[in-house]
Amino acid sequence: MYMDKTLSSRVKELCTKQGITLKELAEKMGIKPESLSRALNGNPQLSTLENIAKALEVGVAELLTGGRSYVPLTSDFTALVVNGKKTYLFHSKSDLKDWIHSID
Repeated sequence: MYMDKTLSSRVKELCTKQGITLKELAEKMGIKPESLSRALNGNPQLSTLENIAKALEVGVAELLTGGRSYVPLTSDFTALVVNGKKTYLFHSKSDLKDWIHSID
């Protein structure tokens, strides 16, 4: 399941809602704007996603899904895969396996 927005566009959307710029977000995080830009347009580590989410006062799931909850309460498996500039969210091992086979 591909997220319909890139991380970069989602963060920009949240910044706009909060009335701050990406530069101000970077300052809030204690990093340079260039570092934030690299993270948003690359393949950020989970700790970086957590720091962005914390600075925006949202959860990582909100940051990545726009508030949509794809995970049923009974789910015992969730996988987040970043491949290139696309992020995928899987809720079963079989869905993840199918996706992996589709990119081989």
